[in-house]
Amino acid sequence: WIYDGERAHYFNAKTRQMGIGIEDIYLFSKEVTNVMPGFMTEGMGLGKTPEDYKESKTRQPTFTIIGASDKSLIARGGTGGIAIWTRLENDIRPAAYGER
Repeated sequence: WIYDGERAHYFNAKTRQMGIGIEDIYLFSKEVTNVMPGFMTEGMGLGKTPEDYKESKTRQPTFTIIGASDKSLIARGGTGGIAIWTRLENDIRPAAYGER
């Protein structure tokens, strides 16, 4: 598990894979988790843990880490897409989630 100060993320160092879990959904800094239709929340695995995926014998969505530096992280998704995360000087989560 990797802990980012707020949430724990599953990371397998041998395969360089980080499991993705969605806990909440925000639109325009408003939490809309409870008003999302069931077919959407089930389709995206909202609230599922790695243990839930093991029990249902399905594969958790993952990113495979392909590059990293002090300022960024690059990974490939399960469908082949590329994700790039960049470290920012200031934490934007308070503004992004409406906690000003």
